[in-house]
Amino acid sequence: MKAILRAFKRLLTYLGAILPESFLHSLQMILNYMKLGRWNRARGFSYPLRFAHRAEVFNAVAEKVRDERVLYLEFGVYQGTSMRWWSQALKNPASHLHGFDSFEGLPEAFDDAGGKYARGWFSTGGQIPQIDDPRVKFYKGWFEQTLPGYAFPDHDVLVINIDADLYASTLFVLKTLRPHFKKGTYLYMDDMSRPDHEPRAMQEFIEETGLKFRPLAADVTLNNAFFVCEG
Repeated sequence: MKAILRAFKRLLTYLGAILPESFLHSLQMILNYMKLGRWNRARGFSYPLRFAHRAEVFNAVAEKVRDERVLYLEFGVYQGTSMRWWSQALKNPASHLHGFDSFEGLPEAFDDAGGKYARGWFSTGGQIPQIDDPRVKFYKGWFEQTLPGYAFPDHDVLVINIDADLYASTLFVLKTLRPHFKKGTYLYMDDMSRPDHEPRAMQEFIEETGLKFRPLAADVTLNNAFFVCEG
């Protein structure tokens, strides 16, 4: 049996040498989504709302808070698509929408993506999105540079959008924001399909802090997911 297993592993190395990276990436993503399903089940996470599109996931929370005095914090702004959406959705003039990004792309290559998401991917060349909303403000730089000195404005509801992709970046944001998590804080994770990154960071944060989170909504793939902190 061991000889058969060794031969099979040897065959896999030959296949890996000749198959295109795009195919191998697709195989890895299949496994990632299966792991994501297992990750949710192991934590007893069940999503009462599942939608086809990310905007619908956003709206599941936005409709609850649109008239409140919201502090919306976004980590990983890129070209500002999500920030524009929330700028339209949040109606209270006293709300604040603050985005954090280096605008220089990923600080390191992003795991199994076959070289697609190399260091610097998602760069805008340092250009900050232009959004015609005085409530919107951007903090340019790496999270480690901008977030520790950030002064939190007065607010009634905190909505956190993490689209940092990488494990280390995600964990840093969560740990730095720890004093501001309370019952009713909303947490959105944008890229759950890489188990070694955002899910890993979130799980470590939960284990370290003892905070409890309840799933609210996700897209049909569970890649985009909203949670609420229960304290």
